[in-house]
Amino acid sequence: MATLTQANAGLGSRQDEGSGSELTERELRDRGIRRSSGEIEEDARRFASEILLVLPTGRWVNEPAEGFSPEEEAFLKRGGLDLVPAGADEPDPLSRTAAKYAAIIAAALTTKEAANLLGVSEGRVRQRLQNRTLYGMKSGRENRLPVFQFDGDHEVRGVGEVLKHVDRTVHPVALLNWFTSPNPDLQLYEDEHGGASPREWLLSGGSPAVLVPLAEVL
Repeated sequence: MATLTQANAGLGSRQDEGSGSELTERELRDRGIRRSSGEIEEDARRFASEILLVLPTGRWVNEPAEGFSPEEEAFLKRGGLDLVPAGADEPDPLSRTAAKYAAIIAAALTTKEAANLLGVSEGRVRQRLQNRTLYGMKSGRENRLPVFQFDGDHEVRGVGEVLKHVDRTVHPVALLNWFTSPNPDLQLYEDEHGGASPREWLLSGGSPAVLVPLAEVL
């Protein structure tokens, strides 16, 4: 099952100092999270179980693409779901995607936590979610705000301008992967190999305008 460390994996080299170990209560508070790491991991287990319970069984397991339209198949693939039947000894792509999704939402901020972090009212956070300058995922009746859009005790500079241009039908796992993965079009240094991630680009002072056309084609 995904842990809090795994939930924050891929957030870029600037947050890797504590990788491989659990975040302390103080480190969680510094990031606006008022829950313990144990509570977050319990949420992750619960969310993963809820996701896995609604997945199909039987023939679909052996033929993952069966029954999907081309558009639905493309959507699932953008979320990182491999629809090629897995071999007997290969890891299950469904469980991997479910675990990653569960980890994202479990470690995400509640509306209240985001409001406290940003120093605004919960109403203002909900307004920004509606205006699409913050990104939220539904968890029951409440919104959860994934941590990739925040840096410590504030939001990533310029992230709102980029998020406005992200199609909200993009799978959350696909958005996390895009935002935290190296992009060869984003070069911070002339001799850099692989490029920076969109998150690293913004944190380094790069213009959000450069990311807008990339976000629009997700």
